This record gives sequence, C-alpha cells and structure tokens, in this order.
Amino acid sequence: MTTLPEFFLWLGVIFPLVFSAGPGNVLCAVCGASNGFKKSIPFILGLDLVYTTYALLAGFGLSALITNYPKLFFFIQVGGVIYIFWLGYKFLIRKNIDNNNSIRQLTFIDGVISQALNIKGVTIILTMYSQFLNRGESIIYEVVSLSLCLLLLNLFTHMSWSYGGAWMAKKFASNYAVQVQSKLFGSMLIAIAFWLFYQSMLTI
Repeated sequence: MTTLPEFFLWLGVIFPLVFSAGPGNVLCAVCGASNGFKKSIPFILGLDLVYTTYALLAGFGLSALITNYPKLFFFIQVGGVIYIFWLGYKFLIRKNIDNNNSIRQLTFIDGVISQALNIKGVTIILTMYSQFLNRGESIIYEVVSLSLCLLLLNLFTHMSWSYGGAWMAKKFASNYAVQVQSKLFGSMLIAIAFWLFYQSMLTI
C-alpha cells in the first residue's frame, strides 16, 4: 500500500473480517471481563504473535509464487474476490454465534494455540495478499508494511474487545446485535467484492 485510497480500501476489506464477532474476539472479551484488561494482554500478544508470523510467511511465499508465475496473480485475485463475496453472503444469513463462557484465565500460550488453529485467520491473510500485494513495489516493503498494518489492526481489535469485557461480550454476542452487525459487514463485503473484481478485470 502506497496511497491513502489503497489504505482505506484495505481497511474496508480487512476491518470487517478482523473486528467481527468470532472465537478469538469473544475470547478476548471474556478474558477481559473475567481477569481484567491488564491480565488479558499476554493472551492478546500470543494471538497476534502467531497472526503476524503467519502474515510474514504467507506474504513472502505468495510473493515468490507471483514472481515466478505472474499470470497466476489474476486467478489469485479472483479467488480472493470469490472468498470475500462468499464471506459477505455468510454474514448476511448469519443468525447467531458460539460463545465460550470459560472463566479460566487465558495465558500467552493459550493465545498462541488459539491463533495457530484459527483457519479464519489464515484465510484473512491470504485474502489480504491476494488483493493488496502490489507487484510494482519492493516485495519486502509490501509484505512488511501489510503485515505491520494487520498487526496494528489486530492489536486494536483484540484490545478493544478485551477492554469492553463483559459489556462487549454480552452486547456483541447477542443474537440481535450479531444480526445487525452481520448485515452491515455482509453488505460492505459484497459491495467491495464487486469493486475488487472490476479492478481485477482492468489488469487483464
């Protein structure tokens, strides 16, 4: 990302995926409510350490693939568009979410394990690179900058859910709140999927 419009487009795609109610965010909220914000920080750091490591590994691996097979980039972009559209559709039809009400104090290791097994996190990373990796810029710059932006967004998201604690766990995990949030995020993702597909077609 080198321009402000690119950043806002990136934020429009990644923010709904990262901030929406899911297992990691709900666990952060429950951890904050049960153990306090400060004691939830090690768990958050464990989550985001793995997330950032995955982002760097995926970024450099995908970059090498695109360099060797440039025509494959278009198909990767289309795959990302399809995933974004499908995820937006899933948001629209979503009725409720699972909520883990465990009160055991979650540790740094719990965060590492939780994120290591989180397939949603990996798909978000691959979606990000498929749409926003700029072939005209330095690979190292692109991967590091995208990974850093993702890390900062994750830290903001996880700390927001944790700081909100019991209030966010209750309000954001209620069926009514989930339906409102899902319709908003779903519509946003579907609209952006069409826009990204249009942009991809221009590069053919």
